[in-house]
Amino acid sequence: MMKNLLISVMVTGWIIASIQLIRSVFSNTLDHGILTVVSIALGLLLTAGLNLVFSKIKIGFNWPMAAFFLVFLSTACIGLLNYQLASPHHQKKEFVVKGSGGRVIRFDLMEYVRLTDGTSSFKYMGLDKGAMPRAGDVLEGTVRKGFFGFDIVEISDQP
Repeated sequence: MMKNLLISVMVTGWIIASIQLIRSVFSNTLDHGILTVVSIALGLLLTAGLNLVFSKIKIGFNWPMAAFFLVFLSTACIGLLNYQLASPHHQKKEFVVKGSGGRVIRFDLMEYVRLTDGTSSFKYMGLDKGAMPRAGDVLEGTVRKGFFGFDIVEISDQP
């Protein structure tokens, strides 16, 4: 009983940390979390399919480990497709810093800034930790369309 409870707590913690990590992968994509949800759903659907196949042929299946592996694999595939096959055409855009903060992922602090271009606001994690901008600073960046049609933001200069 206690062993199952501890395993459940560990799996829950791992899942929460995994979701935060996956959100970080798509932090510079203006998709409102759609690619995150799709990558997690695809990994879980693949896990369910493998579980069904392995149960039909009577082979043991460790579904939590398979789910973690397949969710990370689907995230990597979607992320690589989105970034590597993105449009080569880009446009310059100015972003205003609204604030900054940090997110803890598995005992590591990932600092971010909240940027806005006047129409949308998002968290950006690709800045150098030594030169974090303050609220009100203007950063120049490039925006290009990703493979799935969502904008990818890359900040080119830092204060």
